[in-house]
Amino acid sequence: MKSVTKQLLDFVNGLKYIDLTREVIDESKRMIFDCIGVAIAGLKTDKGRFGLAMANRLGGAPEAAIWGTNARASCGAAAFANGELINALDYDSLLFPTHAPPAIIPASLVLAECAGGTGKDLILSTAIGCELSIRLAKAIRGEKRLFETEEGSEIGKIVGTKHSVSVVGVAVIAGAAGAGKVIKLNEPKMANAIGLAAHFTPIPQARWKSETPMPMTKYISAGWASLGEVFAVQLADMGYIADTMALDGEVGLWRFFGGDRWNPSILLENLGREWKMLKAVEYKPYPCCRHLHIALDCFYKIIEENQVSSEDIKSVRVQTQSSIAGGLYMNKQIRDHVSAQFSLPYVIAAAANGISLAEWQNPDKIGDPRILRFMDKVYIQPHPDFSKVQIQEPGSNMTVVEVVTESKAFKEEGKYPRGLPSPEFLRMTDADIIKKFRDNVSKVLPREKVDRAISLMSELEDVKKISEIVEQVTL
Repeated sequence: MKSVTKQLLDFVNGLKYIDLTREVIDESKRMIFDCIGVAIAGLKTDKGRFGLAMANRLGGAPEAAIWGTNARASCGAAAFANGELINALDYDSLLFPTHAPPAIIPASLVLAECAGGTGKDLILSTAIGCELSIRLAKAIRGEKRLFETEEGSEIGKIVGTKHSVSVVGVAVIAGAAGAGKVIKLNEPKMANAIGLAAHFTPIPQARWKSETPMPMTKYISAGWASLGEVFAVQLADMGYIADTMALDGEVGLWRFFGGDRWNPSILLENLGREWKMLKAVEYKPYPCCRHLHIALDCFYKIIEENQVSSEDIKSVRVQTQSSIAGGLYMNKQIRDHVSAQFSLPYVIAAAANGISLAEWQNPDKIGDPRILRFMDKVYIQPHPDFSKVQIQEPGSNMTVVEVVTESKAFKEEGKYPRGLPSPEFLRMTDADIIKKFRDNVSKVLPREKVDRAISLMSELEDVKKISEIVEQVTL
């Protein structure tokens, strides 16, 4: 029987663009489109600025572009900067259970630019990286909540959580597999690229979730992951020899990654025939932590349908999951853009005051007196039925928002956020993705470049050289 690593390699080496379904092609295009837009919007943040400065320090031959700028650097340095930019605003798409796109797409895109790759090359590499990131993450155990369900107990009460470390790091392996296809690594070199990527996979950590104020080191460094993928592919192409059985055995990667079990059947079952990415990709309509989105959906619905202004509002009361009703999510001491994107009072205040989404985390908005005053009107409590509902509907996040004015109270309830792949009414359409892109880049790129970029990326499979797109998303 073939080893796990060999079966994964057979999938990567054997897959061709013509094997992709229309749905996989379209979703890969949407993720690429979304990532470039949020990266350019991230230029105004400290995290984005540091990523750009580090790429400049790394230097090297000017092989690839840093999006939204006139800067060029080596493939590895450009991938680092672009990865940091994508995740800077926390506005990037997710592949449940990972925050993988910012750690996958930069390496493939810069290598496609350097190698003269086509739109089809980039779509194929993105599909491979996204699909493998989900499967690898699920094959290594994630967080498990423990609910009290014994007779006589309070049904649905959370009695404990088995904390796991973040599984985003395995995106380095997935991203390297996809990026290796861009430069058309042969089978032995692809095996070494995946082995090197496993070697470069960062040790997962979770302390950032409990730190107030929150550090910039959330999830993993998407820039570091992207740099590791480029290095893995380029070193393998040079002939560097790695462990080509990195996923196998009792001392395989999973053991040192922090997992307490390894289920390779999840990784391999129907690989290439069933695309889990289609049911896992989520797009963010708001630049903040995904846990805050349902409350924002409810809040926007109330103020827009009832034409409620910030001056009218006396209080906003949110009932949601207990982890939101405490710690960093209730923080009102906003010191930087990372604090802002994880603070429910802050994002509600920004929404109430009509701040453009692309500007929520601008330095001048973080200190806006209107936002600072409004945050004191926001109150957050655990929803009493949250756990019961989640047991009945796994994946739901029961949230209620009540907006109180001088004369009336408005209430709205939600369980699932906008941007999910289904049901259809929650899905972000192509028009939504295009509008989000335009809003994110319009203050950086000239109108004619924005229009041309949208046109090219909408027909990405017909683009002969990725450099055509890069020219439109740089200065």
